[in-house]
Amino acid sequence: MSTPTTVLGEIRPEHDCPDGSSLVTLHYVRSFALPVGEVWAALTDRLERWYGRWTGDPASGRVRLTMTDEHDTATTDVRILRCDPPHVLVVDQDGWQLELTTKQVGAVTTLELSHRHVPRSETSEIGPGWQYYLDRLDAVLTGRAMPHWDGYLDLADEYR
Repeated sequence: MSTPTTVLGEIRPEHDCPDGSSLVTLHYVRSFALPVGEVWAALTDRLERWYGRWTGDPASGRVRLTMTDEHDTATTDVRILRCDPPHVLVVDQDGWQLELTTKQVGAVTTLELSHRHVPRSETSEIGPGWQYYLDRLDAVLTGRAMPHWDGYLDLADEYR
């Protein structure tokens, strides 16, 4: 079993939801000693290596995504809401709004992932999942061994 990174996500309140809403944003930041183009390619063209295989025409604004790991094999619809390569990708993945931004400073590219409008009651399930997938992305980009999902099950309390 591999050990999850200690880089946890942050739970942030949503600011554009109705008063009294229990929706939050899960926010993650990861840095890579790589050019922004390499990180962007891993988020788009090489997504299959760590997250899922997409089919369809991204230029149409819609693709289908099939997860490709031990944790999930579901197929979902993805609507591309904004794509400004190599810095911004915003998608609706079967009702989940995901925002990815990249920024290169010197030799380091920083990736920020925000999963918006998450019901507070679901953060303990979704939070460890994103940590797992970002650790898989890290493994692909750095050549490390892929993590295993069972190493993330104990992180649920960190996201409550």
